[in-house]
Amino acid sequence: MITEPTTTHTPWTTHLDAMDTAIAANNASTAVLSWRHAYAAALDQPGWRGLVEVAGAALRIGTIPGFKKAAESRARESYWTALFRARRQGSLNGVLDTAEAFGTLGDRVMVEQCIRIAERLAVLTGDTDAADRVRVLAADLAQRYVEVDVAGRR
Repeated sequence: MITEPTTTHTPWTTHLDAMDTAIAANNASTAVLSWRHAYAAALDQPGWRGLVEVAGAALRIGTIPGFKKAAESRARESYWTALFRARRQGSLNGVLDTAEAFGTLGDRVMVEQCIRIAERLAVLTGDTDAADRVRVLAADLAQRYVEVDVAGRR
């Protein structure tokens, strides 16, 4: 469910392209600088989608030796901001996209938190289709990210 990268030009697109070029050239400093510019551009926009896309891009920097931990930290921070924006905007898609993203980071606590937020948003809208959709997606997310983690601890 993670938001697909945008196909249209956005304020952060050029920076992410430069970041990917720098990663391919093994130029860590340019990759990080380009990512920071992309993050600033996404942060400057009112929505959550850009932050989800930029957070996913941060994880690509993690492929550079020595950058994995910092890249995951930046991605997590960006996903948090995206979650807060999505919740404030009442966007079920945004909340569920961030749940998926936190799951890919192995953060089952945040997956559960996102599911609770999505359930509350669905109730607030009074839309039974939205509530049903959240239930189905929550079960899928829980099975993939929450129950797997719990089973792995036994």
